[in-house]
Amino acid sequence: MTITNTNKYNGWTNRETWLCNLWFDNFDFTDLMDMFEGCEDKGDILNTIEDYIKDYVEEFVESYISPNDYRAAHGFIQDMLNSAIQEIDFRDIAEHYVDDVADELELVNEDAKELASVA
Repeated sequence: MTITNTNKYNGWTNRETWLCNLWFDNFDFTDLMDMFEGCEDKGDILNTIEDYIKDYVEEFVESYISPNDYRAAHGFIQDMLNSAIQEIDFRDIAEHYVDDVADELELVNEDAKELASVA
């Protein structure tokens, strides 16, 4: 018997994923196309986007919490943040970008082929 999580939140995997997308909904990968070099299909693109968003959010949280601020460095607060971050479904968020990135990557590759044929 397979149990499926039906506790969606506003169409997202859960509340943590929804909140993450709400606050970081402006990812623009058009200036980061080099990041997708070597991606062979949408699965590779999806993995790259997922890793990028996860790293971005974790670095943001890390930079926001000053180890010199006792309140921010307090173990309880840190544990709560880490717990919430672990619940974020970064793949769910990445899926909202993959088609646009794949289309942009295709355009970049076509332009590169055109330039190569002219040279």
